[in-house]
Amino acid sequence: MVARLATFAVVIPALLSAQEEVPPLFASNETLHFTLVADFNDIHKDRKQESDYEPAELFFGPAAADVDGLELKIKTRGRYRLKRSTCKYPPLRLNFPKKSVEGTVFEGQDKLKLVTHCQDRDSYEVNLVEEYLVYRIYNLLSDISFRVRLARITYVDARGKDDPVVRYGFLIEDEDAMAARLGGLLAEAPAVSPYDYDSEGAALVTVFQYMVGNTDFSLVHFHNIKLFRGAGFTHFPIPYDFDWSGLVDARYAKPDPLFNTRSVRQRVFRGFCRPDVDFSAIFADIAERRAAIDELIANQEGLDRRSRDRLTEYLDEFFETIGKPREADRHIIGACRSI
Repeated sequence: MVARLATFAVVIPALLSAQEEVPPLFASNETLHFTLVADFNDIHKDRKQESDYEPAELFFGPAAADVDGLELKIKTRGRYRLKRSTCKYPPLRLNFPKKSVEGTVFEGQDKLKLVTHCQDRDSYEVNLVEEYLVYRIYNLLSDISFRVRLARITYVDARGKDDPVVRYGFLIEDEDAMAARLGGLLAEAPAVSPYDYDSEGAALVTVFQYMVGNTDFSLVHFHNIKLFRGAGFTHFPIPYDFDWSGLVDARYAKPDPLFNTRSVRQRVFRGFCRPDVDFSAIFADIAERRAAIDELIANQEGLDRRSRDRLTEYLDEFFETIGKPREADRHIIGACRSI
């Protein structure tokens, strides 16, 4: 049995009294352009869970011998994408000295996750842009979410052995900074009961995960979920990591045998039964944002028409489901898991 949050002997600092402003990096959705110079051969060899930081420089534009770049440290991170068999270019963590970023778009940043293109192929880059869009779509549905910023990055080998690689990547808001922005904090616990969450907040997350076709998460054991504690000690799940979702359909993503599906594109509702939640109201709220979601997809750089149509058609299936009460009850409300 999963214990309730109230029973955990967890030391949690007092809640912040006010929300913080959105930092410059995440105050804009314009694509950021920069060059990252480092010994990527050595960095990519280090695939340990606790890899070592290596020196790097960041330039706003092409690297030049007569221009000083921002000094920082970077290292590999992740789990499945950290494996050499999965990604030649694993995700990175950027570590900025606070003084070096003053007056730049990175002002106020310390450590940031960078999602990379995995393999130097166009199809993988498209998947990256699609995953970035999943974050952006959830931003439309909830403020209690991670901000992201798309970047066009030139990776330069400091030793000059490899040719530069130019690909899209995206930066993810630091989790503690996100919590501070929202006027709360992240709670720590080994596991929780679904009862510990705000009912509507948890229901929205699970409906959203169904919407994008993602089963690679757990509200109980915090797999690809962060636990946010807001005002009044209310807890909300915050989702992240969507590369195994049906909307992205990454080449390496495989369906979980637990759900007996043939493809990650097949949706499975993994939410809990919540009689106190009006799911029709959640469906209505999401439907109201359909035009904004369609606009995001239509205007997203890095995608061709075929990719955009594929995303739209996949989401059309979800909107068709929630628009028909019998279908919504069959696939979502009535498919819930008992708490």
